Amino acid sequence: MANNKKSFILYCDQKGTWDKLDDAQAGRLIKHILRYVNDENPTAPDFITELAFEPIKQSLKRDLKKWEGKQEQRSEAGKRSAEVRKRNAQLAKENSTTVNDRSISSTDSVNGSVSDSVNDNVNDKIDISIHPLLQWIEENTPRVQQLREPMTQKEVERLMSQFELDYIKEVLSRMHNYQQLTSKVVSANLTFRNWARKDSENQSNGKQTRAEQALANIASGSNEALNQVKGLGSF
Repeated sequence: MANNKKSFILYCDQKGTWDKLDDAQAGRLIKHILRYVNDENPTAPDFITELAFEPIKQSLKRDLKKWEGKQEQRSEAGKRSAEVRKRNAQLAKENSTTVNDRSISSTDSVNGSVSDSVNDNVNDKIDISIHPLLQWIEENTPRVQQLREPMTQKEVERLMSQFELDYIKEVLSRMHNYQQLTSKVVSANLTFRNWARKDSENQSNGKQTRAEQALANIASGSNEALNQVKGLGSF
């Protein structure tokens, strides 16, 4: 028997073997079984006991292998569960932006030594680690941060270096108000860039249409042609 295994099974279909034994033979057999499962490596006291015990021994061995397999599965499941808890704890620690330092200002005078408790004004905690734009996103467009891949510190820093702040906020607001955002969108950063690219394409297509219209008016001698040509200079 394995360590920590405190029981074994005798099966109903073995009854036929037991019925063929008299009480004395059955008693010797059950004692032999108990010695076997307690790892005493017993020797059968007689041929009848040895013969009757053989099929029982094979079933005990099969049950032991099954038990050891289940124990191994439980051990592996426990290890995986521990790894998941450890990883989740690490992620929670990394995502925490709480700053424990506080700026304490006091208007009262200090007599002698510093008091253990300060009853003066205590400034609110200020999170100095989060990017201001990321803070704005969390407060004003929270659905963007609910995506499977929300905006990160590095991504908002890159956006700030490539786009105007007002435009960034305008696109993020549109994303936040998009009804199917959380069901159809995975990455906040990639979606922002796709929408910005489409905005740029639409703007380019609009300019081309106005330019073509101005040329058509010139060709037809329209009185508005000159004004339209002048207007193209603003593009």
